[in-house]
Amino acid sequence: MITNVCKKLFTLIALIAISLTTGCVGGGGGSSELPPIPTPTLTPVPQQFRTQTTFVDNVLSVDVRYHDGRTRTLDTVRNQDGSWGLYLPPPLQPNHSSREWILSDNYYDGRIMLYAVVSWNDDDPADYLAAGWWLVYPRGAPVHAFEYATRGVFLDGPELDPARPPDLPLTGTATYVGGAGGLYTYNYGRNWGELAGSSEYTEFQGTIAFTADFGNKRIAGCLGCLRPIGIDPGRHLYPFVTWRDPDPEASPADYDLHFSASFDARGAFEDTEITVTHPERSITQAAGTWRGQFSNVPDIDGNPRRVVGSTDVHFAEEDGSSGNFTGIFDALTPATLRPDDDNTPNAN
Repeated sequence: MITNVCKKLFTLIALIAISLTTGCVGGGGGSSELPPIPTPTLTPVPQQFRTQTTFVDNVLSVDVRYHDGRTRTLDTVRNQDGSWGLYLPPPLQPNHSSREWILSDNYYDGRIMLYAVVSWNDDDPADYLAAGWWLVYPRGAPVHAFEYATRGVFLDGPELDPARPPDLPLTGTATYVGGAGGLYTYNYGRNWGELAGSSEYTEFQGTIAFTADFGNKRIAGCLGCLRPIGIDPGRHLYPFVTWRDPDPEASPADYDLHFSASFDARGAFEDTEITVTHPERSITQAAGTWRGQFSNVPDIDGNPRRVVGSTDVHFAEEDGSSGNFTGIFDALTPATLRPDDDNTPNAN
């Protein structure tokens, strides 16, 4: 069994599809000068979030993508390991219900673990959004050794159908606010004393906000600007990142992640325009990729009612520390939310 202490020291290469390297150099004989700090290699990887799902008679099915192009379908009847109905983080979509599941599948060539959440319209369950992640383990790998697994994320529903793209406005702007979550990893550099050279990770949860300019086909937004990014261990990855794990010393709370992109006529975008800031740590470099899609369902103002997507954001700091945020997001227009029940986050 892998202990929590040991797990914290793993570099999650397969899980988050990155490779962060820090060199080791020895000091010169008798020299009091510190060796130069190596520059980490930042290699963000686009997080493909499209897959096929169905939600019929309260049964969810998800096609899991393998790296070799194969798919395997898991569903909430045959593969359920657990299910619960906690309130989702705000903002909540009116007249919608939700459910969360952990699914698993043991196959001859390995194992799949999958987390899924579905939100659906009470009056029309065919109007749903499914989101989550999966881990695909090679044969023989223990489930707690998830550094051996390859990871995927997904967001799917009828309003994201690429065969039915949104009818985007030709002019005007729209704002969106919602939630983002995923895995936060921090690799400690020289200024962290005994922690230098080690890594910690946890789940993060935060409020994300965007402004879409339909005339110029641009979207820009920020994670962390409305409210500090929080940690939420065990929210989704509870078989692996439990609430019993200690909070990381390097909190994600004061990081702000800024995003920009151009979107096409079908409401899709993918870009690397990302910056990372922190009030007390000197960010020396940042690299990232993010992609998303506007809904094909309009709100009462004629704008797409939501925008969803995925992110992989990496950064390095002056003392050789580095980190990353990998996750997914879902944001709604204020017109889609109730404005009078304190449901919409704001800066106060």
